[in-house]
Amino acid sequence: MKKRNTWFWVSPLFFAAVVMTGIRLVSDTPTGYKFWERPIMFNLIELGFAIILSYIIQAIIYYLLKRNSKLSMRALLLEYLSLLLVAVIILNPSLVIIHYFTNDPPGIDDFVIANVIFLLVLVIVYSICRANQLLAAYVDQKLQTQKVINMQAETELKFLKAQFHPHFLFNALNTIYFQIDENNETPRKTIEQLSELLRYQLYDVNQLVSVRQELDFIFTYINLQRVRMKETLQLDISFDPQLKEHKIHSLLLFPFVENAFKYVGGEYWIKVEARLENGNLIFDVINAIPPIAPAKSKSGGIGLENLQRRLELLYSGKYKCTTTKTSDTYKANLIIEL
Repeated sequence: MKKRNTWFWVSPLFFAAVVMTGIRLVSDTPTGYKFWERPIMFNLIELGFAIILSYIIQAIIYYLLKRNSKLSMRALLLEYLSLLLVAVIILNPSLVIIHYFTNDPPGIDDFVIANVIFLLVLVIVYSICRANQLLAAYVDQKLQTQKVINMQAETELKFLKAQFHPHFLFNALNTIYFQIDENNETPRKTIEQLSELLRYQLYDVNQLVSVRQELDFIFTYINLQRVRMKETLQLDISFDPQLKEHKIHSLLLFPFVENAFKYVGGEYWIKVEARLENGNLIFDVINAIPPIAPAKSKSGGIGLENLQRRLELLYSGKYKCTTTKTSDTYKANLIIEL
């Protein structure tokens, strides 16, 4: 930060010195005029105005760079033209004032030389600043892309290593299912639901799915939880039909629901809502918690922390995830730009 601040204050001095040197070389060399032999006050006036103009121009450049980090060719050309126009508007009245204070009436050649030198140096400086910004953005994008690729490769490797046990359990459940008498419908239905959950986690985990598929998975999980939870549990579930065919990455909504069932207590109710607003998926999960919440396990598996990491990699800049805890409720809110 110190280096940047130092450069911020020093660079306009170099800009002013280069512009003044260029103007003097072009205007004074053919005539043999020696500007250093005139009153020093005149030189200080010119240099002072040059420095002030340099700081103004630098402020404009920083504003443009901060406002637009990514530009199309047309937008970039318009930005250059706007910068040059502003520079001309600022420069020429300043030239009139400088010549007034130095008792030297300006001629056409004075305006032409000053404008050409000033604008030429300005274009070079701005091009360097913009190129440096674009290069930094490109490098950052490449690093982010490589990070996502590494993360995906790491995730796929972990799933490949862990697939034996889910496959074994999945096949074992199917075997048990067919061993249960057909008249015993309740356990067969429970095993069927559990099989559906395993199938989704095994085969759809590394790809885009429709929101309908993700919500169906959540609904199957909720129905399975109904079997083992107390009858006093109150569930309020609302899924917007407009969301069904939109695509998202799988298993992004499920951890919030799983977390709600894991820690529900107190008045013993859970509310799950998914809706579409202005092209965004809004997903809310609210659950009651006991007055004294149980301590969370330190080994949380994927958990909400890893979910946050996935969201940052898959939807960087296109999501918002917040959690709010009160004395008797816990709310998770996720917004994803679809």
